Amino acid sequence: MKTTQQGLYRAVGNNMKKLAFILFLGIFSCKSGFDSSSTVLSSKDCVVKEQKEILEKAVKLFEYKLQKQYSDISIEAAYFEFISDLANKELTIDFFQDSLELKIRNLNLWTESKRSEEETDLEMKIFNVNSMNPIRVKLNSDFSTCLANKIDWRIGTSSFLRMNSKYRLSPRLAKKQLFKTSEYDLKKFENRLTIVLGVYYQTMFNIKNTVANNVYN
Repeated sequence: MKTTQQGLYRAVGNNMKKLAFILFLGIFSCKSGFDSSSTVLSSKDCVVKEQKEILEKAVKLFEYKLQKQYSDISIEAAYFEFISDLANKELTIDFFQDSLELKIRNLNLWTESKRSEEETDLEMKIFNVNSMNPIRVKLNSDFSTCLANKIDWRIGTSSFLRMNSKYRLSPRLAKKQLFKTSEYDLKKFENRLTIVLGVYYQTMFNIKNTVANNVYN
């Protein structure tokens, strides 16, 4: 009888160890987020190969711009300086132009809606510009959700993507969300891409009348 009980206890003990190990792996995978390279989109991509190559070039081009603008700090710190300067109206419209503007605008990542006159007047003040695109341009919900799902939900870039797809975020509100991201988090490509697309290019397409195959300043 004792032998049977001992065998039963051992079996239960082994099962508990296995269960604990499985739970540990589950917790670890959640904390670590989506595994990807720091320089390229991860394997389960939200875009096709050709689009991915353009997005990777866009991030490199933006970071070259950051290096020129904020030459005395790290590239990760420069991302946050850019976000702060935009929120504080310290960037001119000249900052928002580059050679990939049309290629990025032509990707099927964007959604459009008409901007009312009242909204135009308000947003001209918010962005400190003399005119706004009469068409509001935002990252579309499908792409935003896909990209957000690649990022740990506790990081600011993830919440920014989800909020940005539903609401009109001012630069100050965007900053509030994005500053929940750390410089270490920006080692991950998806977090940098979120800022490049959701802040830099989205701002560009709204303060300039950028449409497919044409650019009007």
